[in-house]
Amino acid sequence: MTSNGLIDVDNQSLSTAQVKGRVARALISVLSEKCKAYCMLSGYERLPDLYDSDIDFMVGQEDFERMPALIEEVARQSNTRLFLSVEHEINARAYYLASLSGPELTFIQPDSTSNYRHFGSLWLRADEVLSARRWHSSGFWIPSPAHEFAYYLIKRFNKRDLGPEHSSRLHRLYAEDSVGCDRMIARFWSGYQGSALRRMAKSDDWAELQTSFESFRRKMKRTTAESLVQKIISSPKHAIHWLGRMFRPTGGWIAFIGPDGSGKSLMIDVIRQQYFFAFRRARCFHMRPKFLPGKATNGSAVTNPHGQPPRGYLASIAKVFFLVADYFLGYVFKLLPALGSTRLIIFDRYIYDLLVDSKRVRYSGPAWLLRMAAALVPSPDLVILLDAPAEVLWSRKQEVPFEEVARQRVAYLNLARNLSSAVVVNSAQPVPDVIHDVNRAIVDHYSRRTAHRLGLPVPPPFMNRSGSDGSGQ
Repeated sequence: MTSNGLIDVDNQSLSTAQVKGRVARALISVLSEKCKAYCMLSGYERLPDLYDSDIDFMVGQEDFERMPALIEEVARQSNTRLFLSVEHEINARAYYLASLSGPELTFIQPDSTSNYRHFGSLWLRADEVLSARRWHSSGFWIPSPAHEFAYYLIKRFNKRDLGPEHSSRLHRLYAEDSVGCDRMIARFWSGYQGSALRRMAKSDDWAELQTSFESFRRKMKRTTAESLVQKIISSPKHAIHWLGRMFRPTGGWIAFIGPDGSGKSLMIDVIRQQYFFAFRRARCFHMRPKFLPGKATNGSAVTNPHGQPPRGYLASIAKVFFLVADYFLGYVFKLLPALGSTRLIIFDRYIYDLLVDSKRVRYSGPAWLLRMAAALVPSPDLVILLDAPAEVLWSRKQEVPFEEVARQRVAYLNLARNLSSAVVVNSAQPVPDVIHDVNRAIVDHYSRRTAHRLGLPVPPPFMNRSGSDGSGQ
């Protein structure tokens, strides 16, 4: 184990199931020892050994406000990193713990809530649910059947998703406490819809709901647990929550740079898959956001990047202004909304590449203008330079002369030393080791960002195999 808590391939190799078991046990231990009251909300049947990667639980408001420090303790006990924190409601925050073992990356999501809100509306209050909780034989607290029934049914309606496994669970909960579940149904549905839901829950026949789902959902939306006055009072909190997501976006923005042959395309494909759970969706761009239209391409790979003659002096200057405008407008209208929605933005090359290889865009203007443009445009969170000896790069791609490859390699390393957000990864290693080091750089960066935002101790940079921090500094 390393000093900052991230499992390293050189120290220990754990399966995904082992990592998840460690996190679940640590979470139950911390909640039991340090919270006044808690309960697992759903999906707890096979805890702590088998479960989906998210663990939903409820605590009181005081414990909810202390939760960042408690989750950091869970990360410390389970040898994981607190990678990401997303406040998806004013009373709900999801935490993403990351574990790295070789090229394999595992995410676990403890999702905390106090009063249960969904899509901005309040449905169940924490004091009510926690006062009626019950003890599970596996050694933790769970809701009463009626509260879990209400929580689960409301969640399915809000997500517009009620499959056979969901309806069977609702039927089992109803069978445990039909009187309590009937009270919950009556709280949110009246008249025909209430009677129909009671009938469906009792018989486990939900065919009628599948054909009139939206009418049941509209009825439920008018009967939240929050009065009009309470909604007005909570409005500023919702506004602050929304502004926070815009000005401190929870998404990730990574740019891969490096000479041809350094392996950018392969790494981008891997990262898109491995970070899907944390960021849900990835958007990939080549060089620029392409908010402004440019010359159409056929999508084929560039095999002769220096084959066309350079632009004239004035045309080159105009190209730089075009790029700056595209980066700014693309950031405002494409990147920022995606980052605010916890998406992952990946660039295959960025404007920094042009500081090394301006011939790629046929530039013949002053070098200082490109440097000024690179300093002005919005910067990615993390820039990963994939580096390899010139001989290795040349053996992979021979689209420019070897001397140019060697020059570019030195220039990229010098560039990385002057970029505070840059990390250098040796891409001449076997592919699993390259994936491991790229993941390590990403997990290190976002765990440090998360700690800073939550007011937690910021862990030191994660040391790579060579003993440096990989920053290129």
